[in-house]
Amino acid sequence: MLLPAGRRLRQGQGRRPISSMMRTLHLYLARELLKAFGLTAIALTLLVVLGGGVANIFKGEGIGAMDVLKVFAFLTPVAITLILPVAALFSAAITYGRSAADNEITACRAAGINIHRLLLSAGLLGLLVTIITYWAWNYMIPGLSRQIEEITRRDLPGIVVQQFQRAKPLIFGRHRIMASRCELVDPSRMASDRPQDHTYLLLTGVSFVEMEDEEIMRYGTADATVIDFHRSEGLPRVSADLQGVHVYDAARGQYYDLAHQSLPPIEIPLPMKRKTKFEDLGSLLTYLRHPEESPEVVGWLYGIKKEMMTLYLYQYVIEGLQSDGYFRLSGPGVSYEIHSKEGSRDPDDGRPIMRVIRVVEKGPEGTFIYTADTATIEVRSTFDRERPVILIELIDNVEVSKQGAPAGEERSVRKPKESLKPIQYMDQELLRRQAEAFDTRGLLRGETIPGLPRKQERQVEKFQEFALAYRAEVNGEIHFRASYALTSIAVVVMGAVLGIIVRGGQVLTAFGISCIPSLFVVLCSIVGRNLADKPEYAFVSLGVMWGGTAMIYLATGFITLRFLKQ
Repeated sequence: MLLPAGRRLRQGQGRRPISSMMRTLHLYLARELLKAFGLTAIALTLLVVLGGGVANIFKGEGIGAMDVLKVFAFLTPVAITLILPVAALFSAAITYGRSAADNEITACRAAGINIHRLLLSAGLLGLLVTIITYWAWNYMIPGLSRQIEEITRRDLPGIVVQQFQRAKPLIFGRHRIMASRCELVDPSRMASDRPQDHTYLLLTGVSFVEMEDEEIMRYGTADATVIDFHRSEGLPRVSADLQGVHVYDAARGQYYDLAHQSLPPIEIPLPMKRKTKFEDLGSLLTYLRHPEESPEVVGWLYGIKKEMMTLYLYQYVIEGLQSDGYFRLSGPGVSYEIHSKEGSRDPDDGRPIMRVIRVVEKGPEGTFIYTADTATIEVRSTFDRERPVILIELIDNVEVSKQGAPAGEERSVRKPKESLKPIQYMDQELLRRQAEAFDTRGLLRGETIPGLPRKQERQVEKFQEFALAYRAEVNGEIHFRASYALTSIAVVVMGAVLGIIVRGGQVLTAFGISCIPSLFVVLCSIVGRNLADKPEYAFVSLGVMWGGTAMIYLATGFITLRFLKQ
């Protein structure tokens, strides 16, 4: 640069116009980018939400109108998060493509400006999208998912009421229950022994069918039925009490009446099942280190522990029958002494085979004698998972008589079957010690339990296969979110570069350009995430996801340096 005599160029003086010019260009590009980005995001959000694409993730059939509005209010930010990378890519391609078509990029190059520096605005937009996407997937979406789950959990009794109103049966374990009328009942109207924090439904005009292996075993009617809903941290638990029951046993061709029949608590799956993809990052990291804290693993472990408690009970019964011809069970207010002429073991699940039964029941009302042809014994869950009960059912030619009745009052009652009063499992000292000593954590380490019957052995094997798959799934989900979010920077910059090279100022051209890097990223992410669900492909899935991320960055750098002249 030539200067008049006597004047010197001050340090940095020649760079000020360039610096000011770059700031102006970046502000101009940022304004155009954000304008296109905002409009695209709004349009795609409306399309996704109103079209139901995201709503299908959170199916809430039967939820009330106000709750549906709340759900869609929750879904809107979820939809925005899902379409942000696409909107950013589209806006970068159309903004830089239009600038190239209008020769603005050529003018900058003629002014001596490094064209690569103009990509800073696109890179910053990609960084912003990366941060928002990663935060939303790890924290916002899991939080919204739990709020929707709570809405569904709270409105579950209403969903059941609507199901009866649509003449659909309630599937309750092996029972299918129908009712002509269903109403919510205030807990204060229920018996004093029922918890006041539960929700109750009263059914009238009840009919039911009991299925077993897809065959009808029993069917009948009930004068009334009370359904008890218990909200818990896991799945909602529901029990039913049928009153004034009239039953026909199709398998035995017998008809009998019962004053009431209690159905054990079952867990009703929510319309929106809790999944790994809806967990926050902190929970995923915790489940990866300590899988026994995951709700899914807890459910499996509880099932195995219940099976082991059942096996301990079977062993206790068989040992007592084979050594003494009887076994004892006792609880507060009642005790049983059960005699059987046979005490063999079922080789498949270890169940005791009992025939020619005689039961002595001692309680506050006196001593009763029960006789029957056969009997079954099982462990059933209650609302408190740590306090299961033992249920004994006498079957075929059941006869009940009271011991020591005054002369002239001796009489016996004959029934096709009779259920004895439930006995608390943990009240049996030997069984309680065995249950408390069983360590479920050893199963997570791959340890086996020798000498199990085939049924329990298969269940342990299935759990250990599930545990391996669950760890791989959690690890894959963590890496999937990180790798997919991180590609936003490279994809947005590549969209801008392709827009300049192709000079795609037209909307359709920009959209076509956007699909090239988007398709590659989506394919790598989906393939890698699906492979992560299979433990044998755990490392392959990480290679696919992070390999795709590395390739998109390398491709962006190569195209920028090779085809976009400075």
